[in-house]
Amino acid sequence: RSSDLPFAWGGIGVGLSVSLSIVGAAWGIFTTASALSGAAIRSPEIRSKNLISIIFCEAVAIYGVILAIIMSGKMGAGSGMADDGTYSYLTMAGGYTLLAAGITLGVGNMACGM
Repeated sequence: RSSDLPFAWGGIGVGLSVSLSIVGAAWGIFTTASALSGAAIRSPEIRSKNLISIIFCEAVAIYGVILAIIMSGKMGAGSGMADDGTYSYLTMAGGYTLLAAGITLGVGNMACGM
């Protein structure tokens, strides 16, 4: 139905922000951990100093989850219906804005992991 459209697009945006952020963090941890394990074999004293790289990769995933929670809270804001039973322009624009924000956040966080 067209009346579910803004919430569907907003939900897809929230889902993409979480999933792409986690993919980026996992990719970053994978690359960083394999490089750190090779470096730790050569010089074991720098093992604890290089853990900051993994912490930054985890922070990318946490950032994506926190912003997805904020975005899902914004999904219900301003959900006014028009007199004919359709959603208002602001509600439709809000759904598409959340979709764009979710894609932008997810792709940005995925690029951070690469």
